[in-house]
Formats: sequence, structure tokens, C-alpha cells
Amino acid sequence: MNSLISLRCGMGLVTLLTSLYSTLLAQNTSPAIPSRETITARIADLRKISTPEGIEALEPVEIGGTKQWISIRGLNRANPVLLMIHGGPGSPMMPSSWAFQTPWEDFFTVVQWDQRGVGKNAVAADHQALIPTMTMDRMVQDTEEMVAHLRKRLGKEKIVVMGFSWGTVLGTHLAAKRPEWLHAYVGVGQAGAGTDEKYIYSQVMELARKAKNEQAIKELQAIAPYPHPNNDTPIEKALAVRKWARVYNGGWYGRTDFDLYFALPDWAPEYTQADVEAHLKAMSWAGKHLMDDLNKDDLTKITTFKTPVIFMMGRYDLHTPYEPAKAYFDRIKAPHKRFISFERSAHFLMFEEPGRFLLALVNEVLPLTGKPVSFKPLP
Repeated sequence: MNSLISLRCGMGLVTLLTSLYSTLLAQNTSPAIPSRETITARIADLRKISTPEGIEALEPVEIGGTKQWISIRGLNRANPVLLMIHGGPGSPMMPSSWAFQTPWEDFFTVVQWDQRGVGKNAVAADHQALIPTMTMDRMVQDTEEMVAHLRKRLGKEKIVVMGFSWGTVLGTHLAAKRPEWLHAYVGVGQAGAGTDEKYIYSQVMELARKAKNEQAIKELQAIAPYPHPNNDTPIEKALAVRKWARVYNGGWYGRTDFDLYFALPDWAPEYTQADVEAHLKAMSWAGKHLMDDLNKDDLTKITTFKTPVIFMMGRYDLHTPYEPAKAYFDRIKAPHKRFISFERSAHFLMFEEPGRFLLALVNEVLPLTGKPVSFKPLP
């Protein structure tokens, strides 16, 4: 199986590069950066779902009084549905999914959802009017309505919900509230209590001191006390801590920043240029208006689940840290639970160890849907 997946991904990249090079030759121009339209068209063509039993849709859905965009992609409608709830708050995975998701679509019908006011929703959104709705209760209700919609839209009694980072907050609440709708809940970069922030700060400060990084120490000391004792830590302080967490492998193992991640929407076939330009501003807006509720939410009070629970955690993660997530997991009671460690990852497992991530989905998550896992041996 691994050979087939590697061959598919490798041949896809060759096809993309060959197409781009041929375009340049046909235009009889000197080598130059192709236009965004050229690049996104080639990526869209490479990822096109051509199987007659497959599905490829990009559509807005009316959720909680506002339009919220989703993409639905898979090679076979009979496959189980997997909804990925993005992080942030306000950081959709739809515009970067072209870089990691394609192999998942062999086994699942994958849904990416841009939450209210952000991502592909940002251009048309009335952000001022949406501010009163940016609450934890409303976001959990949005999640519930989205799952209800997908069950009806795709004809499935149950689906898999995968929360990523901030999305694990919404996913955990959903799993506790609507277990009968889920094959399983998967937490990738699982968040926990507000005490996570105290842990992150102490770990980053320790790393900075070991490295004798005077600039980092000075900046971290300047935001003390962190977190605020009354749970009103502003997002600017959280971002300042995470800037240094990334320097010390806590964001993307082996990289010191998220520049690549933030650049990936530039080539997203699902996004227009206007969507790309509105993306980062909307992310900042969502974080600002959800931070207070997020600070006060303690997921570790939710310890009993009636659906299978899987945590997938990067060993170096200092955005949603590994050790507190493991401590939370150990307290959970569920009909089936599994904690999967990624030893060469921090926060973005699907980019950092994509092969192992796929194997975890196929070997650990897929069987929970009742889908038989069987592969014919290679000749």
C-alpha cells in the first residue's frame, strides 16, 4: 500500500511540474513564475475527482444564520465521511488541503469547513454584525448544525469528526453532546484546559534560557504574568509565546516559523484571489473575538464519552502541548480510545509526517467506521 501511495503522489507531482514547464515552452517565454490562475488550474486538474462514484463539491451552506463554505471530496461516495474542523480560531484548512489531503480521499469522503466569518466566507461577511455571534456556545451549535447537514447531504447515519487545534475544542464538545452521530472523534493537536498556557510558557522560557537567547527571555518576561490569573489573556500575548515556541521546534518540527503554511493558500484552487487577500485579516478578527471564551473553556472537565476517541499528537508540540494532552487522555473513559504519538512532529502532523498520518487514518480510524480494511498484495 505504501508503495502505491508513494507512486501516486510522486507521479502527481511529476505531472504538475511537467504541465507547468510545457506551458512556459508553449508561450515561448523566458522562465518566470507562472500566474496564480495557471498554478491553481493545474493543481485543480491534478486533484480532479474523475471516478463516476466519487464526489467533488464546493458549496455554501446556511448555518446559524450565515453562509459557511464547505468542500466535499472523495473517490467513492460509499466511503465513510470525515469532517475536519479547522484550528485558529479562524485558520481554515481548506486553502492548504491541496498539499496534504489527496491520499485521504481514497478512503474517506473528506469535508473541509470554513467557519463563520473566515476563510472563503470572509469576503461577503458582515464582520461587525457577526461579532455578537462569536461565542463558544454559537460555534459549538454551528458544529452541530454542520454535522446534521452532512449526515443528510451525504446520506450517512454517522460520520468521523476530526478536530485540529482550536477545532478539537469544538469537536470535543460535539462528541460529548452528539455521540450517536459519530463513528469516532479524532483530536489532532488536542487542546485541554487553560492551564495549557502556563505549561507552554514555562517550557518555552526554559528552552530560551538553555539557548541563552536574551531576546526571547526579555520578550517573554515582558508579558508576565502569563497566562493572566483571571483568564483574560489577550491573543497578542498568546501569539508572542507561540512565536518563540516555533523557534524551538514547537510549531513545525525542524522549521522556525509558519511562513510556508501561511503561503499555501496562494495556490488554493478553492480560493479566489480576493479570498486569499481576506484570509489573514479574518483570522485575526476571529481570534480576537473568540479568545475570551477559549480562555475560560476547560475541556478536561469532559472525561466520559460514548463514542470512540483517538488523540494524534506531535511529540514536540508547544501550541497544544503533548504532555497535558496525554494527561487528559489518561483520564478519559470511552468505549475505545487510542493515543498516537508522532515522534518527528510538533503541531502540523499532516504536513510533518504525512505518511504516518495516512497510516493512522487507515489503520486506526477507518476500522471504527465498519469499513473493512483489506489490500491485495502487490504482484
